[in-house]
Amino acid sequence: MFEFFNIPEAVQETGEVAAIVTALFLILFSLYEIISGQTQGGKKTWNDWAMSGISLGFLAALQRPVLTVVVFLLMAWLFPAYNGAMAWLETQYFWPTLIIFLLVDEYLHGRTHLFAHSRKPKNRLLGKVQGFYKAAHRPHHLNGGQDKRGEISSSQTFVENWAWWLILPNYWFGLACLYLGLYEVFLWGSLSKVVWGMHVHTNWKWQYDLWLLNHRNSFVRKSMRALCHIFTFPNMHHHHHSRSANSAKNMTNFISIFDWLLWGTLKIETERPEVYGWRQYDTESASVLHRFFRSTEPLKDPHRGENASAHASQK
Repeated sequence: MFEFFNIPEAVQETGEVAAIVTALFLILFSLYEIISGQTQGGKKTWNDWAMSGISLGFLAALQRPVLTVVVFLLMAWLFPAYNGAMAWLETQYFWPTLIIFLLVDEYLHGRTHLFAHSRKPKNRLLGKVQGFYKAAHRPHHLNGGQDKRGEISSSQTFVENWAWWLILPNYWFGLACLYLGLYEVFLWGSLSKVVWGMHVHTNWKWQYDLWLLNHRNSFVRKSMRALCHIFTFPNMHHHHHSRSANSAKNMTNFISIFDWLLWGTLKIETERPEVYGWRQYDTESASVLHRFFRSTEPLKDPHRGENASAHASQK
C-alpha cells in the first residue's frame, strides 16, 4: 500500500519496529496478568479478549495504514517542499525535540479525551461532534460483564470504537512528524507513550504506586504524590476507568501535568476502585461487534431511564 502511494520505505520500517516492540510488551503484560490470576473470576471475560483482538486487528490492518496514507497525501499536497525537511532537528537536538513531541502529543490526546468526557456543549453542531467522540470512546470503558466484576487490563489500552483512532488529533500530529522526517523522535516518542499506557492499564496484583502512596514513611508518601503531579501511574488511570465521579478525572495516560495545571482533573487515590467500567446495555454486553461498529451517541437506557454512557457515579 505504501509503495503505491509513494510513501518512503523508512515509514513502513518505523511502523514495523513500533508494532513489534508494542506486541512484545503487550504479550509480557498479558502473561503477567494471566499468571497472577488477574484475568480470572470475571475480571476479564471472553468478550473482553475478543474486543481486544478486533480492535488490535483493525488498528494494525486498516486504521493505521489508511490514516498514514491520508496524512502523507494531505501533507504532500499542502507542504510538498517539507517532506523530510525537519530531519536535522532530531539529528542535532534529539532530546529537546523528543520532549516537545511528547508534550504536544500528550496534550492533544488528553484534551480530546477530556472533550469526550465533558458535559454536552450548548452549541448544537459542537454537541453532535462531541456525541460522536463519546460514542467512539465508549467501548474503552466497557469491561467484564454486567455483574460489576470486570476490571481493566493491558489489552484494554487499544480497545475503542472503529472511529476513535481515526479522529485523534495526536495520531495525525505524529504522522505529520513522520512526514517531516522525525523518524527516531516518532519511534521513541510513540513507544514511550504506548508502553507506559499499557503499564497504567495493566491489572497489577501488587501495585507499586499504591504501596508508595501508603508507605509508612511520610517522605516516601509525599515524594510519590509529587510524582503523580508529573506522570500518570496505574491507580490514577484505574480510577479513570472506575464507575464513579473519578471517571471524569486523569485524562492523560503518561504526563499528568496537564490534568494538574490546565484542566483541574488530577485525582490521586490511595485505594483501588470499588467498581470498574461503565454500565452496559444488554446489546453491548452480548455483542462485541455492536461495541466496535456502532457509532451513534448513546441514548438513555429504556430500562433504567438514565444515561449509561455518563460518568456513572451510581453504583
